Amino acid sequence: TDTFLRVLMGRNLVVEISPLEMMCAGYAVIRDLGASMYLNKNVIVWLAAVCVVLTGNQLFVAQSEAAEMSLVISEFGKTADGELVKLYTITNVHGTVLKMIDYGAIVVSFEFRDRNGKVENITNGFDKLDGYLGGHPYFGATVGRYGNRIAKGKFSLDGKEYTLATNNDPNHLHGGDKGFDKVMWKGEKVIDDPDKGFGLKFSRVSPDGEEGYPGNLNVEVVYFLGNDDSL
Repeated sequence: TDTFLRVLMGRNLVVEISPLEMMCAGYAVIRDLGASMYLNKNVIVWLAAVCVVLTGNQLFVAQSEAAEMSLVISEFGKTADGELVKLYTITNVHGTVLKMIDYGAIVVSFEFRDRNGKVENITNGFDKLDGYLGGHPYFGATVGRYGNRIAKGKFSLDGKEYTLATNNDPNHLHGGDKGFDKVMWKGEKVIDDPDKGFGLKFSRVSPDGEEGYPGNLNVEVVYFLGNDDSL
């Protein structure tokens, strides 16, 4: 029974069904393949009527109970200053996995099922923290205060000129020498909806003068993994 439903639904379900439900599961296959099997349409219609009347068309309700969303927090390493970096692993009801760390609010991996049912990571990143502590092309990172380049590392605000690091000589890039991608964030669960998905919020305060930028800035970024496999 279990093996039959895995083939029918295309996902790893572990459920118990009655003989009647098995018949209705068989109907679902017959309905979809009936034309190629040259079955009598009257037989198909009769099976459909029996299934609807006797089961209330609730055959596959168990699929929503077969898997649960989860959040697992584990250690990912330590920064040069000795700060512990945590790995947040979110799994939705389909087995799609989002992995993030609170250093740089970085997406480490997004493991997604392809058309053949094989789960693969579809992002660039590293398995260990050392890869992110060294120089890398901002893989999966949350950048700021400013994304992209500021010409010659200078801008004016309210008549005052500010000078920033020219870390992409001669320009300023993605927040400077120590932008948002190279600092610690606070991670927390913010959305846990069984019908929609799971949200993870990263927040921090960028103090006045950080990397040459004026004013205190409260920053929040939310990543949401939906049960429709959207991110």
